[in-house]
Amino acid sequence: MADKGKKTQLLRKQPPMRRVLMATLPCIAGAVYFFGWRALASVAFCCAVGLSVEYVFCRGRREPVSEAVFVTAVIFALIMPPGVGWHVQAVGMIFAVMFAKEVFGGFGRNFFNPAMAGRCFVYICFPVALTAAWPDSAPREGLGALTQWTTATAPEAISGATPMAEMKAGAEPPPIADLFFGGLSGTMGVTSALLILIGGLYLYITRTAYRSIILSVIITYAVLNQSLHWLGVEPVPNALPALLGGGFLFGAFFIATDPISSPRTPQARVIYGMIIALCTVVIRNFSVFNGGLMFSILLGNMFAPIIDYGVTAWKARQSGAEGAGT
Repeated sequence: MADKGKKTQLLRKQPPMRRVLMATLPCIAGAVYFFGWRALASVAFCCAVGLSVEYVFCRGRREPVSEAVFVTAVIFALIMPPGVGWHVQAVGMIFAVMFAKEVFGGFGRNFFNPAMAGRCFVYICFPVALTAAWPDSAPREGLGALTQWTTATAPEAISGATPMAEMKAGAEPPPIADLFFGGLSGTMGVTSALLILIGGLYLYITRTAYRSIILSVIITYAVLNQSLHWLGVEPVPNALPALLGGGFLFGAFFIATDPISSPRTPQARVIYGMIIALCTVVIRNFSVFNGGLMFSILLGNMFAPIIDYGVTAWKARQSGAEGAGT
């Protein structure tokens, strides 16, 4: 009877994943307000695709589907351009769940954050859709885009670059109010730093996300940007627009803190956060890619195991030295 009950369980209950989903609700609401109801449809579509792919693998292993797949789907949808094609979203979600998670054995065994791996894959496969065409946001007034399916219904509704890409090209930073409250073009769920902070602080207060990673990423990134800006290094902006723009805070709170693809030891998490921040500064400002945070988090994921190994080995040597001294 116990085995039968286990087989009938279709969804593995994961309270931390539910808290992450709750934390994304402000960003989802903002995506609908700024870019129309297609944003909500995109979230639902990514959830359906991700659930279907994971169900196929879990059924073969006779395991329940993890609620983490919904976290992957929601985050993936929120970091996509608002008008991106459904086929791009489907390809990204299939890659995220199948190749970045299930081929390693399912939940808890993946090396890379699945949502970010999926976005990186479509970033390379569909570069125009991911970098060249950005629907303008609805004005930050009245009902916004709540009366629209999408803000990208006409050719004139497409802008060529995000504010962060324009800053990299030498343009002045957009008004801080626009970065903080929203109303700029960009990926659909991360245009408002305020909405990200509402959900992010919930994760921080409830200890759902590792505080050491959040603080090390944000503080290191702010210090590096401000220092390089004071030194006159172009095109590095000062700390405030750098922090508020380009979805950096979303990555710091929701993606870098993924408990599976981040380090296990406290000291390693701080080093991990600093590596992500350093790589983001370099890639975002001095490379041909605007997706600095995306590549930086994946690099951090790649080095997470060896950072853990190094910290553990260092602790063992320290303990051995102290033991010998006594």
